[in-house]
Amino acid sequence: MPKAEGFSLRRRLFIRLLGVLAVLTAGLFLFISAYAQRAADAAFDRLLMASALSISDTVRVEDGRFSVDLPYSSLGILAQARRDRVFYRITAPDGALVTGYHDLPVAPVKAGVAGAASSDPATRFENASFRGMPVRIAVLKRFAAQPELGGWITIAVAQTREERGALARDILANAFLPIAFTVVAAGGLIWFGVRQALAPLGSLERMIRERQPHDFSPIAMPPPQEVSQLVQAINQLMARLQSNLDTMQTFLADAAHQIRTPLASLRLQAELAIDEDDPDALHRIAQRVHRNAVEASQLTSQLLNHAMVIHRSEALKPEDVDLGALLEQVFQRARAVAGDTAIRLDIDRAAEPATVPGDAISLREALTNLLDNAVKYAGPSGPIDLTLTPRPDGRGLRVEIADRGPGVPDAEKRRVLERFGRGSSAAGVAGSGLGLAIVTSVVEAHGADFALLDRPGGGLVARIDFPETGAAAPAGGGAARALLPLLVFCALLWSSWAQAAQLLTYPAPGGERERLRIHSATDRQAIEPLVLDFQQLRPDVTIEYKDMDTADLYAEAVAVPAKGGAAKGAAETPDLLISSASDLQVKLVNDGYTQPHRSALTDALPDWANWRDEAFGFTFEPAVIAYNRDLLPDAEVPRTRPALIRLLRDDPARFSRRVATYDTATSGIGYLLASHDALLFGQYWQLVAMMGNAQARLACCSGDILDMVERGEVLIAYNVLGSYARARAAAGGPVGIVVPEDYTLVISRVAVIPRTAARPQLAGAFIDYLLSPRGQEVVADRSALYAISSGIKREASASGLRSSTAAPLHPIALSPALLVFLDRLKRERFLQQWQSAIMLP
Repeated sequence: MPKAEGFSLRRRLFIRLLGVLAVLTAGLFLFISAYAQRAADAAFDRLLMASALSISDTVRVEDGRFSVDLPYSSLGILAQARRDRVFYRITAPDGALVTGYHDLPVAPVKAGVAGAASSDPATRFENASFRGMPVRIAVLKRFAAQPELGGWITIAVAQTREERGALARDILANAFLPIAFTVVAAGGLIWFGVRQALAPLGSLERMIRERQPHDFSPIAMPPPQEVSQLVQAINQLMARLQSNLDTMQTFLADAAHQIRTPLASLRLQAELAIDEDDPDALHRIAQRVHRNAVEASQLTSQLLNHAMVIHRSEALKPEDVDLGALLEQVFQRARAVAGDTAIRLDIDRAAEPATVPGDAISLREALTNLLDNAVKYAGPSGPIDLTLTPRPDGRGLRVEIADRGPGVPDAEKRRVLERFGRGSSAAGVAGSGLGLAIVTSVVEAHGADFALLDRPGGGLVARIDFPETGAAAPAGGGAARALLPLLVFCALLWSSWAQAAQLLTYPAPGGERERLRIHSATDRQAIEPLVLDFQQLRPDVTIEYKDMDTADLYAEAVAVPAKGGAAKGAAETPDLLISSASDLQVKLVNDGYTQPHRSALTDALPDWANWRDEAFGFTFEPAVIAYNRDLLPDAEVPRTRPALIRLLRDDPARFSRRVATYDTATSGIGYLLASHDALLFGQYWQLVAMMGNAQARLACCSGDILDMVERGEVLIAYNVLGSYARARAAAGGPVGIVVPEDYTLVISRVAVIPRTAARPQLAGAFIDYLLSPRGQEVVADRSALYAISSGIKREASASGLRSSTAAPLHPIALSPALLVFLDRLKRERFLQQWQSAIMLP
């Protein structure tokens, strides 16, 4: 056993003094921590209430029902907390949902007197859990009165607590840092004072340490009063040590004499044998020498075997051992030396295959010791039975060695298993007392059970029960296994038939080891160079790519978890979602349908292109004005939105049915761009009206719009993605591109990892590739998209775009503010106004 170390009096005193200081410090820490949390809550609660108040100002009664026009600033305020998710719920006086998240938990709040308006609306803050996340909720009551319709509208705005926690930790760190410094300084001063106070003990320690090894004289130094009794006790201990040392020296001398005696006797017998001529006397001397030598040899052999067994048990590397064959070897060896003792071996065929995991050498040594003991102690009193059978419960194998010897009394059964332990029945029989200790070590190393039992009719049974090594296959398992591949094949065949028209497969060029499933709202021509280049880095990855529109992509992502998509298998759930509709991607993150991924490359993204380490923008695509270069001279092309308004107003006949844009009712990207135009451009609705007067053509996708431009069916296309227009121009089409000089909206294709992804690590590796310098170069050079990395200086990159135009660039930031225009009532109102302005035929 390792030597127990005593405690330090200096350290103990220091800890006691420091403990008092630590208690005071802990009290201050708890106080400041609570204050920091209250301060953080107060700061963010003001934002929550400001958001609720801005929403309350837009509550109206229209067409006999309550309505809310969610202002952009209501969630834009909360988007300042970059990592927080945002939820809201507006309910009518009867509890019916007006808009928002219907399952947001809001406790009832009493507000004023029912039916009476109040200039001071009732407010309340509460903590709750929503979708597995802790949230802080601001609840505001606003009274709305209309003929035959009125009551208290409940407005609840919720925010997760990540940023609150970060602010509280920041306040705590800054407030507690001076206290922590003071505690450390005080601790140092206390340690210095304790060392000075206990310096005399150090002198006493040095005096004792410098003593000679055999100096047990009393300590002559006058000790401090506090340790005087300790010094007296040490002096008394030294006197006892001197006495014990004298006794030990005497004992060693006696022991050496006792050891020399048998060795001298053995030597004397040998010398007598040399001078003895009488054959009979010489024979007797030789017998005595042989007996003593055998006993010494047996003792040495047993000690070495015991050491060997312990070593092999500690370094056990299990292999399949055939117990039947092992018992045959032990039986043959024992029968050769057993003399008149009969030994019978019985191996039950029901025990086959009789294999156990273990070490054959150790097991053979244990069984040999058991059989040798049976032969030695039972003698010719009866046959020795060596059997191998299944255990009665059928869960393993049993080995038994039964004899008709004197047995072992119950009181001695435990003692004989210990080293050098021998029972009373072993009196007069030569032995070392190590055989059963060896068996015990081997059995424990193999996880088996060992017991000594009384044999009915007299004698002893040594029993070893080995544990079960494997479970039997259930009946009918073969048929089920035979049917399983057929079922899997049928499922795969059906899946392939159902999705063949939508799913593209890029086989692994180096042989498949992994499979990545990507669902994306990006044309094949744009994504394929990235996929193929990624496979150059990861040739063992097969990629399945499914092209979808933005709305279907979002709907599928929401529907999969609701239907238990995680249980449907990797073949049916995507590992990565890519979409240009950043608002829908943000909503997936906000509502908890995605999972995080973080790396040095994601950390390097601009703040606006990374939200919560779950949504990652990897392109920088401007919304441009495209035109037909063959039909519209460059000089006439409008460079700003006001110029486009004037062009359509001044020559309506020329541009009748010759203008195109997105149909915001069916296009996710079109709705995103239109809603931000409405925020940034004061004349946006006039522009929509002018396009309506020109009977603008509407389409769902950039490709359809550019097809009309290339065919000459339209002269101008508004708010087309620059990446697609650039690809058409590079392919030789008559497509011109104008980056609006008043401002240019920029969107980014956003990648997220679904919560149900079967291979999130592989999806994260693909995201890292997209953001890597190599991936960004492919984006700029070969995919027709625009690279977001500032390190890429190509024309189709953020840096190239900024250097080629003086237009202010407005990237659409990934934040909860994008949820405003996804609100059901807000979207309905916006689309109604847009359709009225566009005057669809």
